[in-house]
Amino acid sequence: MKTVRGIAVSHGIAVGRALVISRWESDLPRYRIAPADVRSEFRRFWRARRQARDEIGTLREKAARELGDKYASIFDAHLMILDDRSLGRETMGRIRDDLLNAEWALAKTVKRLLAAFAGVDDPYIRERGGDISDVHTRLQRILALESNREEGILELEEDTVIVAPSLLPSDALWLHQPRIVAFVTEQGGKTSHTAILANALEIAAVLGAEGVTEMVEQGDELIVDGFHGTVIVAPTAEEKDSRLRERARLEQLEAAFEMDRGPVRTTDGVELVLRGNVEFLEEVKTLHRVGASGVGLYRSEFLFLATAPRLPDTDQHFEAYCRLARELEGQPVVIRTLDLGGEKYFNDVLDSGEPNPVMGLRAIRFCLKRPDIFRTQLRGLLLAAAEYPNIRIMIPMISGLEEWREVRAMVAGVREELEAEGHRIPPVPLGPMIEIPAAALVVDALARESDFLSIGTNDLQQYTLAVDRGNRSVAYLNDPWHPALLRLLREIILAARRREIPVALCGEMASEPLGALTLLGLGLREFSCNPVMVSEVRSILRRCSEKAARRVVSEAMGLPTGKEIREHLEAAFGGLVEAVLGPSLTEDVGDGHQDSPRC
Repeated sequence: MKTVRGIAVSHGIAVGRALVISRWESDLPRYRIAPADVRSEFRRFWRARRQARDEIGTLREKAARELGDKYASIFDAHLMILDDRSLGRETMGRIRDDLLNAEWALAKTVKRLLAAFAGVDDPYIRERGGDISDVHTRLQRILALESNREEGILELEEDTVIVAPSLLPSDALWLHQPRIVAFVTEQGGKTSHTAILANALEIAAVLGAEGVTEMVEQGDELIVDGFHGTVIVAPTAEEKDSRLRERARLEQLEAAFEMDRGPVRTTDGVELVLRGNVEFLEEVKTLHRVGASGVGLYRSEFLFLATAPRLPDTDQHFEAYCRLARELEGQPVVIRTLDLGGEKYFNDVLDSGEPNPVMGLRAIRFCLKRPDIFRTQLRGLLLAAAEYPNIRIMIPMISGLEEWREVRAMVAGVREELEAEGHRIPPVPLGPMIEIPAAALVVDALARESDFLSIGTNDLQQYTLAVDRGNRSVAYLNDPWHPALLRLLREIILAARRREIPVALCGEMASEPLGALTLLGLGLREFSCNPVMVSEVRSILRRCSEKAARRVVSEAMGLPTGKEIREHLEAAFGGLVEAVLGPSLTEDVGDGHQDSPRC
């Protein structure tokens, strides 16, 4: 038995057999073949294409069935590329003429195609190269796993844990099947997009497990502990039995949490609001199940992913937002406008080749540069809001007042156009997402000209600390308890209160028990969590006094380092968290003293 440690990102305990996706990019087989082996390499390539076509077709059907035709259309472009004659002819030509193995011949063909796409002036056409890369990855994975096919490793006849260097955006639907119980990757962090997807799909996950693809053998039995960030390889019978008992206890605890529905009120009577962050429409079912009070963040970029390689038109925007608002049955729905960029490259619409994309042309910056795309989305949003007044519009990555005024002017202009066309568009709440330190430092000015504020701690933390949230090498610096970050959060919340406008927080911090208690102490009243964490966070907040939380956090804010702040918070809140969740979930949350006096 051996244990691999990583970053816990999606709660759950799973047991299954490892399906290792090798790092073919660096381990790509490259060798010359004999003329007599040409036909066998042809057959290997043909079989890989057929297998890829079957996989993509299955994914498309699954997406259409579970998410609708719009989400399924992402795979149409992949099927077109897979069936493209130039890809097949050139790869087979290299096998035949250069006597290369299928993997090497395919890689050389794709490299040339990507170079050709990169040289095109039109950014939209250039980004089609991303679809080629996605198809290439799938083909190489199939070729790499071909030797295991006879052992049935691709049949997923038993519970399976995916082990990979990283996962592609299009892997999300492939992972969403009953036999895949968890995944482990070498890359990614707690607030990375892969982590967000894991929570959306309710799959146990550990990211940032360095070297895991080399330590785990194909078919190894694994226990993935998404609470503590550990992966146990070849567990003993005693260890497996212990973890299965713990999983059963946690499932009972979760069921009890979900029964504890209704308003969220602290022990001293302060009313709180708990909403959910969603990416897929199917997650609304989870929100209803856990009793969330609406959607605090809908990531609309997944609509763009769903319609790729085409851009969604006004009708598609309108229909998607109306369906979401309708299924929320009058509860608030906060829709974030397009936030492509940085790590969220879905191979669509963005200019490529940026030296630092996380700090480059993304989110509202891109939308203002491409008003044709932004105005189409705004038209759909405003028309949907005319039908469903529970819709609110949130703008990501605002950096200051000038940018915010430009956005407001564009929204007003689109509204005037729609009214001139005969539509009646009522006022729609519009708010900036505060996730850049510059915006946090001028938040008073922004609050004066906003209907609400929303705090995105994932990016605010990354930009404040200059730490790439998906970079395993600097994960140790990604400290949500850093005094600089907590001071910014306090000022944002106070600014909203001074202007008497709502302020919510939709980052990962709100989905952690200690984080939620800290935010309560900073004065936050509206939380938006991963749907699967709503019940747990609600149970924690209901058992704490707002006055006590304020006192604890005020004391902690006087300390000079994140480590000291966290230790103080753990000592104060650890007993409460353990009382609600049990000791197994709180090994890293304080000393667990039941006599902790504050809550």
